[in-house]
Amino acid sequence: MFYNVDSLLSLLLKHIDTRPTLGTFRTLRPAARHAMAAEEADVTVLFADLAGFTSLAETLDPSATLQILNQVLEQLTQALFEFEGTLDKFHGDGVMAFFGAPLHADDHAPRAVAAAIRMQELLEAFNAGAHGPPLQMRIGINSGTAIVGDVGAPQRRDYTVIGDVVNTASRLQSSVALPGEIVIGQETWLRVQETFPCEALEPTRLRGKRRLVQPYRVLCAHEGTR
Repeated sequence: MFYNVDSLLSLLLKHIDTRPTLGTFRTLRPAARHAMAAEEADVTVLFADLAGFTSLAETLDPSATLQILNQVLEQLTQALFEFEGTLDKFHGDGVMAFFGAPLHADDHAPRAVAAAIRMQELLEAFNAGAHGPPLQMRIGINSGTAIVGDVGAPQRRDYTVIGDVVNTASRLQSSVALPGEIVIGQETWLRVQETFPCEALEPTRLRGKRRLVQPYRVLCAHEGTR
């Protein structure tokens, strides 16, 4: 059975009022929260990157570029928090986030995919009301075991996630996904195949990986096949 993203939102977040928000967690200063010991956790990692934004920025003055980027990133972050994702970092015109920690959720994989669909929808709505060439976004998602916790030096620590699952999600975004697409790894697909329609892509060898990786493209409502 497949759900649309609005139906999935109501199913996933019916208990959200009783839980702390990750938006609050991510804005606390390091000294204002307890250190999060690094530990293994089953998570889903999401990377998103705006395609063509660098070229667009070359045609705008710096203040206009920053204004557009901030507006887009604000909406993308809201989509992540709607589905209880943890915002790891902004990297240039991209976003890294993960689901399943520090708030445990057995359904972190469908949450990540639902958030990705929402992000694409919000970017499409932003384009409809903006002047200039439309922005597009590539998203890569992967699930599995990773190390999660505070990483860094005594002067500065960040709550983050590291491991092969992270590297694979990053490569799916940068090397497989086309602008406007959401591409997921096989482990994520195994967990969401009953919820989201997907199209199997050609197995590919990602940089740094010995074995071929089987990617899948999530089929949003307005998309067909490649």
